[in-house]
Amino acid sequence: MSVHTMRLVFGVMFLLLAAVIFTRGWFAPNLGAGFDPLRMNLGGALALVFGCMNLAKWYVTWSYRRQMATPIRLPFQPDPSLVKPEPPNPELDFTRPADENRSNDELK
Repeated sequence: MSVHTMRLVFGVMFLLLAAVIFTRGWFAPNLGAGFDPLRMNLGGALALVFGCMNLAKWYVTWSYRRQMATPIRLPFQPDPSLVKPEPPNPELDFTRPADENRSNDELK
């Protein structure tokens, strides 16, 4: 199990534990009879804090992974229809054979 999944599991577990501790008087009145109620409430508050902390860490990791998974978007490109086409430059046509009529000075 990865740390990412364990944070989610511990967060839910601590929140359920806090709910059980805080609602012990409604559902099972004799559940905390042998314990100090102040310490039980403190334990419930700590379970609530740990549960929220683990869920916050899980959410930060989840959102970071989700952000890294998005595809890279290229910057805006100019609209090709707005660029005026230029006629091809005959000097840059390398497919035709070289002219033998040119002098040596032009070739240098």
